[in-house]
Amino acid sequence: MEKKRYSKPQAIPREDLEKALFMANEELSRANEKLNQQERERMELFRNLSHDLRAPMTALVSSIGLLREKRDMDEAEYQDILNLMSRRLKNLNSMLDEIFLLGQMENPEQRLELESIQAAALLEEFYFSCEADLKYAERKLTLSLPEDMYCMIEVDPQKIVRVLDNLFTNALRYSKPGDEITLAAKEQGGRLQISVSDTGMGILPEDLPRVFERSYRADRSRTPGDGGHGLGLAIAKSIMEKHGGTIGVTSEPGKGSTFFLELPILT
Repeated sequence: MEKKRYSKPQAIPREDLEKALFMANEELSRANEKLNQQERERMELFRNLSHDLRAPMTALVSSIGLLREKRDMDEAEYQDILNLMSRRLKNLNSMLDEIFLLGQMENPEQRLELESIQAAALLEEFYFSCEADLKYAERKLTLSLPEDMYCMIEVDPQKIVRVLDNLFTNALRYSKPGDEITLAAKEQGGRLQISVSDTGMGILPEDLPRVFERSYRADRSRTPGDGGHGLGLAIAKSIMEKHGGTIGVTSEPGKGSTFFLELPILT
């Protein structure tokens, strides 16, 4: 019986081994840097949340102490304290809601409640829901949609409205009475492009690359009124990514900002 002959394995050239090892090290280095960046963002998130939690908690503790000590306060002062406590509690509730939603969106197992809906109908409904608030805030609101836009999108309506609401809230926060806010949309290349533009204070160039990071917020001294908790845009980015979409921004200080969204269109 003839014996089987086995060929000797061909040696891998040294240059190929060194190249493969170099590429593996590069990939490991990138993965390690990504983990380090996530840890830095997590620590910054905790620091900012700690700062934001301290103010309303201090105000609530002080208000309760004042109510206990001053038995003879008049009705007007009493109502002022209750109103202050109500605002602080609302602020805390909003913060906790954002933390919970961000955790949901960053969970890979979290599923969206998808519906097939007409894009124009969703945007028109959102526009009319905002119109009264923006008139009260003395801003001009404009809706710009093509007359022949009948495309369908598959989205979680509540989540997409959450994104739009965040962008409009920011437009209000960083603009002044008389400024204009525009909601626009168009179809291009099988994608639905939505934009929210304002003519407010704009964003500094050094802040633009970080606006979608968790808990990043531009210089607090430049933030008018309640600057938010720095989580809204991170939540918006996570929601868009869950939908297979994107979010971005262009801005010029003193002239305003445009946030733009892209979603796939159903074919």
